[in-house]
Amino acid sequence: MFGQIDPPHRLLMGPGPVNVHPRVLRAMSADMLGQFDPEMTRYMNETMALYRRVFMTENRWTLLVDGTARAGIEAALVSLVEPGARLLVVQAGRFGLLLSEIGQRIGAEIRTL
Repeated sequence: MFGQIDPPHRLLMGPGPVNVHPRVLRAMSADMLGQFDPEMTRYMNETMALYRRVFMTENRWTLLVDGTARAGIEAALVSLVEPGARLLVVQAGRFGLLLSEIGQRIGAEIRTL
């Protein structure tokens, strides 16, 4: 009735999606673990330790959040900008407008170029 999904190999050169190493594909096809499984906790702790090395920090709560560019921008602004802070935004496209919108919701004083 429906054919199997078998996309041709492509070299993806855009901002995403990107090509994935076969080792990663194998790991992604492994059995699932629940979030409270002791092995999952061990994997997460190892992953957080690797992130600390990559970002050259000792902060034990260093982690990455999977999401869109918007999610990353919003997480950064909410973490760094306090209500009432002045925020200078270059509006040269969609992401500049997005920065302004998020900054306004935070309660920042927005100035645009």
